[in-house]
Amino acid sequence: MLGLIFDDFSSFFDKGGVVLYVVFIVAIFLWTLLLDRYIYLYHGYKKYKDTLLANIKIENFESRFKDPIKEYLVEESKQKLNYGLSFIKTLIIVCPLIGLLGTVTGMIEVFDVMAVQGTSDVKSMANGVSMATIPTMAGMVIALSGILFEKRLELAIKYQIEKLHIDISKVM
Repeated sequence: MLGLIFDDFSSFFDKGGVVLYVVFIVAIFLWTLLLDRYIYLYHGYKKYKDTLLANIKIENFESRFKDPIKEYLVEESKQKLNYGLSFIKTLIIVCPLIGLLGTVTGMIEVFDVMAVQGTSDVKSMANGVSMATIPTMAGMVIALSGILFEKRLELAIKYQIEKLHIDISKVM
């Protein structure tokens, strides 16, 4: 069973050409970064926030410094939550472009076949067209799925920042 799945993946990557491997590597990197941010948001950030709120309770601030301190703490938390998000967005943008590179290389292969053979051999051209379309499709699928999870992450971060602002206001 596992061997059949491996053979299917292997033939899929063979049809897609070298560019499909690049798309796959970028996808692994993108999903690793997204997973890291989700883990930090739902585990690491909660510990950070609890520690931050506990330290604020202990401190006794003068009333004139409370607003700047509150803004500083919120901005610091916002930076921690948004760390790496711009790179994730860049990878999402790059995925379809790498797929388009596969289209170009596949079409070049089709034209090479036509130039060498001098005829329009349908079977030879089909391999090039397949090599042209599979990386493009893979890049777009990865970009679309990445956009969905990245937007969900952005909304969760925005919610956590607003909630932190309210929590700090209650404590100070």
